Amino acid sequence: MAEKILNVDYESEMGQSYVDYSMSVITERALPDIRDGLKPVQRRILYSLDGLAGSDKPHRKCARIVGDTMGKYHPHGDSSIYEGLVNLAQNWKLPIPLVDPHGNFGSVDGSGAAAMRYTEARISKYTEDVCMKDLQYFKDQFVPNFDGTETEPTFLPFQVPNILVSGSTGIAVGMATNIPSHNLGEVIDATIMYLQNPEVPLEELLEVMQGPDFATGGIINASKEELLKVYETGLGKIKVRGKVEVRDIGHGRKSICVTEIPFTMIGGTAKFLDTVAELTRNRELPAVVDIADRGDKTGECLCIDVKKGTSDEEINNIINILYKKAGLEDTFGVNINCINNGKPEVMGLKRILSIYTNFKYGLYTTKYKKLLDAQEDIREIKTGLLTAVDCIDLIIEILRGSAKVADAKACLMHGDTSNIKFRFKGSEADAKFLCFTEKQADAILAMRLQKLIGLEIHALKKELADAEKLIKKYNKLLSDKEAMMTQMIEDMLAIKEKYAIPRKTKIAYYGEVAIKKAEVVATEVAVLLDRFYYIKVVDGSVYDKNIEQITKDYRFAFKCQNVERIAVFADNNQVYTVKVQDIIKLQAKKNTSKSKSGGNGLIGRLSDKGIQIFEFCNMNGDENILYMGCIEQFVNSRLLFATKNGMAKLVDGSNFDITRKAAAASKQGDEMVYIGVVSEDDFIIAKSEKGYYIRVAVSDIPEKGKGAGGVKLISLSDGDTVESVYSGSTKDSFYVDDTEIIFTRIKAAKRGAKGTKLRIQ
Repeated sequence: MAEKILNVDYESEMGQSYVDYSMSVITERALPDIRDGLKPVQRRILYSLDGLAGSDKPHRKCARIVGDTMGKYHPHGDSSIYEGLVNLAQNWKLPIPLVDPHGNFGSVDGSGAAAMRYTEARISKYTEDVCMKDLQYFKDQFVPNFDGTETEPTFLPFQVPNILVSGSTGIAVGMATNIPSHNLGEVIDATIMYLQNPEVPLEELLEVMQGPDFATGGIINASKEELLKVYETGLGKIKVRGKVEVRDIGHGRKSICVTEIPFTMIGGTAKFLDTVAELTRNRELPAVVDIADRGDKTGECLCIDVKKGTSDEEINNIINILYKKAGLEDTFGVNINCINNGKPEVMGLKRILSIYTNFKYGLYTTKYKKLLDAQEDIREIKTGLLTAVDCIDLIIEILRGSAKVADAKACLMHGDTSNIKFRFKGSEADAKFLCFTEKQADAILAMRLQKLIGLEIHALKKELADAEKLIKKYNKLLSDKEAMMTQMIEDMLAIKEKYAIPRKTKIAYYGEVAIKKAEVVATEVAVLLDRFYYIKVVDGSVYDKNIEQITKDYRFAFKCQNVERIAVFADNNQVYTVKVQDIIKLQAKKNTSKSKSGGNGLIGRLSDKGIQIFEFCNMNGDENILYMGCIEQFVNSRLLFATKNGMAKLVDGSNFDITRKAAAASKQGDEMVYIGVVSEDDFIIAKSEKGYYIRVAVSDIPEKGKGAGGVKLISLSDGDTVESVYSGSTKDSFYVDDTEIIFTRIKAAKRGAKGTKLRIQ
């Protein structure tokens, strides 16, 4: 028979397949169930452990646990199962671990657990008491496993809201969850408060359950308003920071010790220390002299030693820098996204407590119904046994006269004497009145003669009385909601008394971290730029002592203050702003030779190579720098701009007192050949490529904005361009082909003239 070919739309098939895959990841892997706070892999691990390695049994090899879980319930690979098992056992991730580990299960600094063939585990006593104890009452709600050979639970009956106590983290398709852990005692108190009054305001719940309580301790830097918003919506961000102590380590020195790390730093303590080392190298933490991890597996005592004599104010500023720049304070994004009735839902605290308390009430109802049924069976059987004791002679006669068990059972239940041979006629008449139930008849037939002993009869009566009491209690619980609530509260208080631990994470609001920048003491320095565009900063006294050499060897050289800024003008019509301090810091970092220590960083030596100026200015390296000077010095002066095509203008220096690192210096659309500071009494000399010279008074050049065009400085013939421009007084001179030319040798002219040709001897 030929197979039928189905035509399927590729787009719709792929879309539906992706939706199915997404929902599978969301509901079956990544997100926890609101009822027990567990992901499927975690639930299956705990269920396997419950039957394999109870809390009173020896630890079992993790490889055995993983294999049992994978073979029976979770066919998704051993690595994911072992990772889930390890996470359930690590006491720096869970405040109360659900698995009792034995062996190397990693550490808070990020080192991983040993291979599963080396480690061992068993279920913890807490999990056994709080979760597994009542699982027997819900066996009828189990579902078949992946191959139908076993059954597994769809939830575990946690006696507390484990979704809050243990928290959860997971990434699904298109969504994620990040639920912080909380203190067991506080969660129980909040649940009890909600049970007693479902209309309780969220503010009152947060007075009892203050906020997250991470296993690593630390501090939550959040206000009550921020926490209220988080627990109202189930979404939000909270700042978490490490706990720091300043300890005296002797000889007048102190150490900043991180005794508790923020939860977000788990696995990142080494990165934290590397960041601190980098900040120290960059001179942002100049007082730090040693960095070390002096802790154990709890991650305590990440120590930063400071110099002798460091003040308390400086230490506090270092701590703030650690918070701000080294990750000692970080953001924890709360996203309480979990599975409710098979669908993902983001929910706040009251929504969680509402769903959980309804779930818990259903658990208790199911549990006590089954307990009631069991006690009613006991009452039925004990009543039958005691009745049988009262007429034991008749029952013995019935048994002796029966050929089969079925005949005796029929007589006990229905008074059927047709197949019974009685020794006494009166006994047959009495036997016709017997009406035991089937359970009672089975118990009578199985009863031993020792039950006829007086003490045994007394024990039967006591067992019957106890059953009557329990039946009365269970009936009251099932018929009276208030009584059931009281029982739930009593059970949770018992758990709190046995397992609650003190809060580890402190909650306080410190606001934003404020870093006090070190005040830079103004000192005189000199900025030097050589012909290869290497820039350096030296002490001002070095400049004074070597003025002749500096003038000869450097293209630009000037004195300024180390707190000032310099402007770099290039022939691409751009101006670049550089802080002198930035040059000092970078050369201090790069210079490995001995440097003279100034009060504001390491000042370079005249023999140092310097740093390429392109590291500070966003140039491509092809530009020609026309002028470089201190902004604070020329801000009240005027700058002359002259172009290749003979145009010129004056621009007020204040136009370049800018904060941007790069800006347009001029918009003339012509290549600049000269930029420099000039005074009112100066002259300008322009030289063309064809040898024409013109001397024009600065006063003849109009002042314009930096975006305006210039005026004609010299009239150029076809093919001629301005080659160079000089400025100065009549006493100054300039050199052409090593020949000194005094300014007065050039005849003064009005701007725009053609100029004169000068013969150079």
